Amino acid sequence: MPRDILLGLGLALSTATQFRVPGLPLGPGELFLSAWLVLATTAQLVGGRPAANQALGRLVTFWTILALALSVALVSGLARDLFQDVSGMLHDITAYLLMMAIGLMLMLELQDGRRRRGAIWIFVGLSTGIVIIQLLSGFGLNLVPGVDNWFYDRFRGWSENPNQLGFFVVVLTFMALHLAETAPSPTERVGGLACAAVAGLAGVLTRSDSYVVALLIGASAWVALTAFVWFRTLRSGLVLRGATVLFALLSIPLAAAAFAPFAAAALERIEDTSASLYNDNEQGETRLQLWIEALDRGYQSGLIGFGPGPQLTSKSYKRPPPEKFEAHNTFLDLFVQGGLVALAAFIWLVGSAALGAWRTRLAGMLALIGALTAFGLFHYVVRQPIFWFGVAACLLEANRLVAASGLRLLPLRTEVST
Repeated sequence: MPRDILLGLGLALSTATQFRVPGLPLGPGELFLSAWLVLATTAQLVGGRPAANQALGRLVTFWTILALALSVALVSGLARDLFQDVSGMLHDITAYLLMMAIGLMLMLELQDGRRRRGAIWIFVGLSTGIVIIQLLSGFGLNLVPGVDNWFYDRFRGWSENPNQLGFFVVVLTFMALHLAETAPSPTERVGGLACAAVAGLAGVLTRSDSYVVALLIGASAWVALTAFVWFRTLRSGLVLRGATVLFALLSIPLAAAAFAPFAAAALERIEDTSASLYNDNEQGETRLQLWIEALDRGYQSGLIGFGPGPQLTSKSYKRPPPEKFEAHNTFLDLFVQGGLVALAAFIWLVGSAALGAWRTRLAGMLALIGALTAFGLFHYVVRQPIFWFGVAACLLEANRLVAASGLRLLPLRTEVST
C-alpha cells in the first residue's frame, strides 16, 4: 500500500510542471516516482524471482527492439549529421531509460489483479482530489499560492500548458470509467463515474484541441465495444441491454431523416471551426510543416533514423535555427529517431494492447488506449510515465482475463467471458 500511494502521487503529479526545479525536469512527480521505483526494485530483489507473464514479455520485446533501433540510428546520425543537439539527445536517452524502468516495474508490481485494481483506485482517487484542488484554486479559492492556473482563458492548473493537463485528465477519465464499468457494487460504480465527471470538467476547461480529439476517439471506442457486447446478448434472448442496442439501431434511419435539414448548416459550422483552429497562431500550418519535414528526414536517414533527441531543423516560430525541435507527433518522432523499426514496434505495442482490450471486452481500457494513441498524434507521449501506466494496466488486465479463461490472445475467433 505505501508503494502504491507513492506510485499514485507520482503519476498524479507527473504533469505538475509548474512545481519543477527551474532549468531541470525535476518536480514532485519525478521525486515520488523515483522513490517508488527504488522501493519497488528493492522489494522485487528481496522477494525472489518474479513470475513472468505475457504482458511483461510484450513490454520487454518493445524496449529491446526500440533500444536496438535507436542505437543503430544514433551511430548513423552521428556519422551523417553535422550538427548535434547534445542536450536534447541526453534528455531523451535519460527519459527512455527511466520510462523503461517504470514500465517494466509496473508489469512486475501490478501483476496481481486485486492489487492492480487497488493501485488504479489510488491513482484515480488521488488524481481526482488533486484536480478538485486545482479547480477550486482556479476559481478563486487560493489553496496553493504562487501557481498561475490559467493560460489566458485556458485552464492549465499546475501544468505549464493546458495540453499537459488535458493529457492527464483524459487518462484519468477513462481509468475511472474502467473502474466504473467493472465495479462489483453500485457504490463503486457511482464513485468511478463521479471521478470521470470531475476529470471531464477539467478537460473541457483546458480548451485543448488534443484533449477533444482524444476524448472523442476514446469515447467512440468505448461506445463501439459496449454496443458490440450488448448486441451479442440478442443471441441468448432479448434482455434490457440487447433491447437498448436494437432500439438504437432501429432509430438510426429516423434520426438521420430528422437531422437531414440541418446537415448543411452543421457541416458549414464544422468547416468554419476547423479553419479557425488551423489558422489560430498559424498552428495548423506550422504543425503540417513539422510533419512533412519529419517524413522527409526519416526518408533521408534511409528509414534508419538519426537517433534520440530532436531532429528537425527548419525554421519555426517554436524555436529559431540552429536549434532542433520535434514533430510533436509520437509516430513521426519515433520514425525520425529510430526509423521504420522503432515506428513498427510502437504500433505493434499499442495495437496489441487495443486488441487485448477488444477480445477481453474491456471497453474502458480500449477507450484508454484509443485516447492515448490519439493524443500521440499531436504530442510525444512516450516520455510520459502516465502513458506507460495506461499501457501496463491494459496489457495486464487483458492478460489476466485470457489466463483465467485458458485462451490465447491472438485468434480472432477467441471468445472470453467477462
